Parts: sequence; C-alpha cells; structure tokens
Amino acid sequence: MRLITNQLVIAHKGASGYFPENTILSFKNAWNMGAHMIELDVHETLDGKLVCIHDSTVERTTNGTGAVHALDYRELAEFDAGNGESVPLLEDVLKFAFGRLQVNIELKVIGVEQEVINLVERHEMVPNILVSSFLHATLQTIYELNESIATAILVKEPIEDIISYALGFNVNAVNPHHRLITRELVEDLHSASLKVYPWTVNDSPRMKTLYSLGVDGVVTDYPDKAVDVLKAIS
Repeated sequence: MRLITNQLVIAHKGASGYFPENTILSFKNAWNMGAHMIELDVHETLDGKLVCIHDSTVERTTNGTGAVHALDYRELAEFDAGNGESVPLLEDVLKFAFGRLQVNIELKVIGVEQEVINLVERHEMVPNILVSSFLHATLQTIYELNESIATAILVKEPIEDIISYALGFNVNAVNPHHRLITRELVEDLHSASLKVYPWTVNDSPRMKTLYSLGVDGVVTDYPDKAVDVLKAIS
C-alpha cells in the first residue's frame, strides 16, 4: 500500500540510484518503490520536441554524441540511454504519470514554457505538476501563462531575503540544496505559504533529519530509502 503522508518522496530523475536516469524504466521503478512524485529534466530537440534528459549534450547519459538542441527526436531516440532505454518524450512520461504520480518538471532551457503548459493541460496534469528551474525568470513566465501550475525556484547558495525574492517570481515553493536547510528556514518559508523541497538527499539519517524539520518533501536518487524513513517516523 502506498504511504499516505503530507511529506513527499520525490524520485530524482526517477529511481536513478538504481536505473538509468530520466528513463521510463527509472520512472516506473520509482512508482513501484512508493514515490509520490518524480523529478525530471527537460530540453528541446532540433525539431521542437520536449525530451527528458539532464545535460545539454547526450554523451554522459547515452551512447550517442551531440547537443540535444542540434539533434532531431528521431536521431535522439536511436541512442541507448541505458538498459536498452531511449530518451523519452515529456509527453510519454506525463501519460505514464497520469493517475499515478506527481511530476516535478525542471526546465533546463527557456522558450519552451508554452509548449510545456500545452502538454500539461492536454494530459490533465495541472494539479499534479511542479515546474522548477535555476532559471528563475522562466517560472514567472509559467505563472503568467497559467497561474494554476505550481512553480519552485531551485537554490544552490544562500539568497538574502529569500522569501521576498521567491515571491517576486510568484512561485509556490523553494527547492534548496539540502545543506541550506535549517528549522528556521523551513518555518520562515512556511509562514509565507511556500513549500520546501530540498535536494538531493541519498543518506537515510539525513532524510530523517530533514523530514523531522518539517520539509514538504525530499528529492532523492533512492526513493525506497525515503519511503522507509517516512514509514519509520510516521
């Protein structure tokens, strides 16, 4: 039975500690392990397809070569992303996630906001989507196009007056690197009605600490570990 909790297990690039990242195989196994949400990365191909891949080039995660933006999807789909998996279309992941999982879409590029929203709306996933990015201005664009879609700024280093900064982009959440998390930060963000989803946490004791501090979810490569931690403290 899937764990019912207000605190989420967010599978980073799927169950990427065990399976090839950002693949359907990884996302399916994250679901099987009990994750509530999957996190994925989006780039755009030469022919305008939105695909789930972390890097701007394909060398690290596939047996191919080249920049994602310089390849059409037909070419990209021929590459092996591990275990015989191909780089999936965002649309195919949304089809899989519908009725199963929430999806955190990290935008790695700008200019794709309307197409992302079109796909999310077409697949009736608006209530189950969180769009995040280090490119914070893109989140304001998402808000302007559809304010019903939740957004989150990704944060690697401390930001002065982070609440005002985040609210300036009309976001719903802050996703900080886990080392930035303190009880005070969590309480301050919650007081501004901002959710907190730290990344990327693969150590069970650290997961336990973060959940105990009241974060709304933990992003991890090992969703099964996070599920076990939540079960133990529930």
